[in-house]
Amino acid sequence: MLTKEQVWELARTVHPYGVKVRRDLHQNPELSFCEHETHRYLATALQELGYSFRAGLGGGTGLQVVIRGARPGPVVALRADIDALPIQEETGLPFASRRPGVMHACGHDVHTAILLATAKALWSIKDELPGQVVLIFQPGEEKNPGGASLMIRDGVLDQPKVDAIFGLHVEPFLEAGRMAFGEGPMMAAPDELRVTIVGRGGHGATPHLTVDPVLTACQVITALQQVVARNVNPFQPAVVTIGMIQGGSAHNVIPDEVSFVGTVRTMDPELRRLMPERIEAVVRGICAAAGASYRFHYEHGYPVLVNHPEMTALARQAAVDVLGADKVEQMEPSMGGEDFAYYLERVPGTFARLGARAHDDAAPYGLHTSRLMVDESCIAVGVAYYIQVVQNFLTTGSVTP
Repeated sequence: MLTKEQVWELARTVHPYGVKVRRDLHQNPELSFCEHETHRYLATALQELGYSFRAGLGGGTGLQVVIRGARPGPVVALRADIDALPIQEETGLPFASRRPGVMHACGHDVHTAILLATAKALWSIKDELPGQVVLIFQPGEEKNPGGASLMIRDGVLDQPKVDAIFGLHVEPFLEAGRMAFGEGPMMAAPDELRVTIVGRGGHGATPHLTVDPVLTACQVITALQQVVARNVNPFQPAVVTIGMIQGGSAHNVIPDEVSFVGTVRTMDPELRRLMPERIEAVVRGICAAAGASYRFHYEHGYPVLVNHPEMTALARQAAVDVLGADKVEQMEPSMGGEDFAYYLERVPGTFARLGARAHDDAAPYGLHTSRLMVDESCIAVGVAYYIQVVQNFLTTGSVTP
């Protein structure tokens, strides 16, 4: 088993490689399930490192690597997501996105760089491993049905049978060099709501001759906040957010239809079941009062992400081993969604936060923004953590004493 100093020596050795990978990917982002160039880039890189792998998974752009140690033992998996977002980059970086309207605004380029650099590091110690390591390069985390569900369908947890899985996500509000862990429900189930209010259009000067879908939509959107405020226990987290409204073509024309789209976030399965019923009841009642009709679509997204207690303890200990206890924090639950939850439904594991804020950045931008910046020193931290968590799990299968 490598010492802390040896782990860091490996991590620092592959860090320049990880930075190069991150910048290559950052310049060439691709949207969910369209990561064809990224797939080719990773396949070439893995071949150059000496690995064999399964390609074309998860809808066509995912890859799986199996690192077989010299001795039999348990199987541990590590995962990185590879897709980008439909956001125009405004960072001004010299390696900014070359694709208009597409950006790695969620840090998946960093996740992928960390996992590929970890693959490079593990190659040098693979003969010392008592077991196997599965590396999962997964497409489509940002889009239903979630690339994780498709990678599972294609056998990444079964060929070989995975005993535990670990993942991480960059956190731009946590200083680089720090990590955060939490057990139990940590991220929400993100569901999607689509509603079209159907009225009767007409001239803006004669609203009494119309059924105004704009006014009705406004009333519905306002009333939807009462679903959380008056139907959900105040101690139970829930969010209803409408993020997009579409309708109308001129300032003096009342349209026939107005559509809006939103997200519904919950942590509790029973509350999740209740939400579409209560939301549609609000839509139905207000439309009936206005004389309008409606079309209602509610799509369930990823499940709640639940970190396994023992694997969270093991992962936290791995971070303490390489960073020190003063650099490891308690992770607060988030209403964000993450398809890593699908893996955790099948296999014990945990999903951690990796600090990515530069020490001198007093006002960092968040994830999914056009100005997201990442301190690339976090790549070496991620690699060191992954090496240590692999060691801890394969040698003990539980928390290191």
